[in-house]
Amino acid sequence: MSILTAIFQALAQALTYVFPISESGHSAIFHDFAGRYSAACSELTGLVHIGIALGIIVAFYKVFLRLILEFVSTITDIFQKKFNLREAKHSRKFMLLTLIPYVFMLAYLIPTGNKGNIYQLLHSYSYDGNLLFEGVGFIVTAAVVYIASILLQKEEKGKQLNFVSALTISLCLFFSIPIAGLSACAAVLFVGIILKVNKKIAFRYFISLSAPILIVSGIIQIVTCVTYVPILEGVIAVVLSGAAAFLFSKLLLSFVKDNKVVYFSYYDAAIGVITLIIGIVEVIAK
Repeated sequence: MSILTAIFQALAQALTYVFPISESGHSAIFHDFAGRYSAACSELTGLVHIGIALGIIVAFYKVFLRLILEFVSTITDIFQKKFNLREAKHSRKFMLLTLIPYVFMLAYLIPTGNKGNIYQLLHSYSYDGNLLFEGVGFIVTAAVVYIASILLQKEEKGKQLNFVSALTISLCLFFSIPIAGLSACAAVLFVGIILKVNKKIAFRYFISLSAPILIVSGIIQIVTCVTYVPILEGVIAVVLSGAAAFLFSKLLLSFVKDNKVVYFSYYDAAIGVITLIIGIVEVIAK
């Protein structure tokens, strides 16, 4: 059973993270029906997140190599006093813009009294004994993906990522990570498309941000986990989630290119309405 759990969780997390259907939302639904109203996670969850990150990195290794090279050359230029932001090429500006969301995430550490910090406060709504907020989150995700799908039909070339669009995306990502029902994919990729960023650049931005976030969150989850898994199950989870993320991320790029993302919005809307109704019933029942 533990091996089957590792296989199922690896596939489910990779599928729901890479595609705009909210990994956190599905996790919250599972916890709600299982009667587990705690944000505590298992070691398996952290291992799967690291596996997903590795799969994405392997699938788009050229993107990450370019980011690393640009980062190193930027540091070198700064020390040699050759750095000039105005004359910087697009790849360097893109690398610098990938740093903005991490600045936002520092706000997660701001204390909020009994709730701990801002991240814990936002995350607590996902395990509060009802699915009301999750339903709203799914519906918001559905709206974002649907609007983006309409814009993709126009087949406009789109523009380069700039400071304003990166700032807007960072704000959306800030809320999508801790709040169940919202999707990091929708917050970055599809909000980017709505802001008329070129779809390839928006996809690259999502990929570039996902791997570091998944690795850091995976490490934190492993360190703070309350349950552990045997070595074999852990290896299976990392390998399988990596392979699944490799395939799913390639499929997502294909769906964006061919404008077949509207089906994700239908799924999000359907599960959002159902979850919202269940949440309302749970609130009334209490």
